[in-house]
Amino acid sequence: NGKSPTGEQGEMTKDLAGVFAILTTVLLMAITDALIKVFMGDVSLWQLFLTRSPFALVLLLAIAAVLPGRGIGSALAAMRDPWVLLRSFIVILMYLFMYMSFPYLHLAVMGAAVLIAPIFTALMSALLLRDRVGVRGWIGVAMGFIGVLVISRPGSDVFQPAIVLPVIAGLCYSVTAVLTRAKLQQVNTIGVALSLNAILMMFSGVLVLALTFAPPPEAWVEQFPFMLRAWAPMSRPEWGIIVIMAALTCGITILLTLAYQIGQTVVIATLEYSYLIFAGVIGFLFLGEVLDGFSVLGMMILTGAGVLVSPRPT
Repeated sequence: NGKSPTGEQGEMTKDLAGVFAILTTVLLMAITDALIKVFMGDVSLWQLFLTRSPFALVLLLAIAAVLPGRGIGSALAAMRDPWVLLRSFIVILMYLFMYMSFPYLHLAVMGAAVLIAPIFTALMSALLLRDRVGVRGWIGVAMGFIGVLVISRPGSDVFQPAIVLPVIAGLCYSVTAVLTRAKLQQVNTIGVALSLNAILMMFSGVLVLALTFAPPPEAWVEQFPFMLRAWAPMSRPEWGIIVIMAALTCGITILLTLAYQIGQTVVIATLEYSYLIFAGVIGFLFLGEVLDGFSVLGMMILTGAGVLVSPRPT
């Protein structure tokens, strides 16, 4: 193959580092989502984002300042890119639909529904980017929808209409993936993260003000407290958790990018499904969530579908 033993060893080291990066990223995602689930009994989603974003912005700017060759100027310039701004708004939509489902779905079930995203990405890549999906990919697409049906079981007593929300979030995630590949491959990664957190802070600030000074009817708040609750006082430990969540968010942003930069795309994309394992374990140990057999079977089908639609290295 023309590669020296030293070169092959270097490639193997990079691949292992990519695997470590994506597994760490996915674990941090599951921890962050679990913390949000814990918080949703006390504060609104928008208050959580409003208080978390400033800490994340400071951390991201500090990281941009110390990274060689890039600097804060490059990151700030990327924030003004129209495609970066569009991506930020789509990610906010993804958050909206994903976290709206939190009061009704187990963490791992929500994650499984969001992880239909690779199937949407394959469809959109075929339609918009003219990527070749192939028979293997289309079988994966079909398996993905079967997996969601097994988990949600429409028409049965256990069906939760809320399962539709993370599926829509998965569609939003896919749009950002296709948009990133088509328009943002060369854009400063820290700038993309800065843009998202800055817009999220402004958007959440407007909503918190509106919900506090022009609250909706009490019946609505009782029905959707995580979305419609006004500003609530926070204790010192809660502020500490907010800072921890900001650090986790920064870690996710950097490690996810690093994983795809140094690892094999097919391996990294497939290992994103390890979220289901981490979320299942964390949900069971810390949130008292127990999955039934159908949910586990559906997750296995979805994971197989994700492997099938993941691009093979050429």
